[in-house]
Amino acid sequence: MDILKKEPVPRKLCAVIFLLDTSGSMWGSPIGAVNAAIENILPELIDMNNSNADSEIKVAIMTFDTDVQWIFGEQELISPEDLQNSWNQLNAGGITSMGEAFDALNEKLSVSHGFMKQASCARAPVLFLLSDGEPTDDYQAGLQKLKENGWYKYAARVAIGYGPECNDDVLREFTGNKETVLHTDDVAELKKLIKFAVVTSSKVASQGSRPLTTVDASDAVDPDDNTQKTADALKVQGALVDSDDLDSMNF
Repeated sequence: MDILKKEPVPRKLCAVIFLLDTSGSMWGSPIGAVNAAIENILPELIDMNNSNADSEIKVAIMTFDTDVQWIFGEQELISPEDLQNSWNQLNAGGITSMGEAFDALNEKLSVSHGFMKQASCARAPVLFLLSDGEPTDDYQAGLQKLKENGWYKYAARVAIGYGPECNDDVLREFTGNKETVLHTDDVAELKKLIKFAVVTSSKVASQGSRPLTTVDASDAVDPDDNTQKTADALKVQGALVDSDDLDSMNF
């Protein structure tokens, strides 16, 4: 046995968690744009994993309408490759149960039985929220519980509002930073903004310098502000530019 041979150091988990509004108002071209955006994002996340020996991105996707469902990664986070191989198109219908979505996310961010217990040490998770309307339930109660979660505090939180009926104030409550809430009324731009926001925030989180343990996160008092780091990165990349310019950006 070669006593000098070192075991490879496990890569640190970077969870990318999607909360996607699939209510009836998203039917048609908006949900089509979301589907196309996810399909375009996955190769980017795979490339990040291939080029980062220290961090490994894994993903989960929740949809919320009348019901809340973890449609990918319900039991555990999955690799972007596995999601790419099992991807099915999302459909839209029903109301906007955002408060229930926040409750479900809080459960999955539990240090005792949720996603984050898979790793002894993890990068900041990415929490990405997309909505096109007003919550139809008590979102504030669910959000208040979520805000007490250590992993939520440590996360890179980013949101996109779509359409004239979207309440961006709710999205700003979720992220805690108005600079990480983007909005568009144009369905073609929606697809580009989703990719832009998710890829930028994933880079910020996966390249972070301060991983946390589950114990650290449950006790987080003054965690790194990864949401502000994401806001800074969005500015640098030029988040608020014409949609045509988004095509040529180097993600």
